Amino acid sequence: MLLGDAAHGMTPNLGRGAGEALIDAVTLADLLNSRPPAEALQTYSRRRVLRTQVLRAASSAMTRLALADRAQPLRDGLLGLAGPRKRSAAVGR
Repeated sequence: MLLGDAAHGMTPNLGRGAGEALIDAVTLADLLNSRPPAEALQTYSRRRVLRTQVLRAASSAMTRLALADRAQPLRDGLLGLAGPRKRSAAVGR
C-alpha cells in the first residue's frame, strides 16, 4: 500500500501533491477506524486511485504545455481566460 507521492507523484504545477497526501491519510485513517483492515485497504484503493491518477495525468499535461515552445499561443490564451488579477489594496492606505 502506497500513500502520497509514492502512490501518485505529481509535478508541482497544480499544487496538489501535499494536499492529496493529506486526503490519502485522512481517508485511510477513517476507513481503518470503521472497517476491518482488508476491507479498509480495498475501499481506500477504490476511492483514491482514480482521483489521484486523473490529477497526476493533468499535472503531467500541464507540464508538457508549459514547456512546449510551440504551445505559447495556446498557453497565453488559457491564461487570458483566467482574466486579469485584481490588485489588492496596499496595507496602511
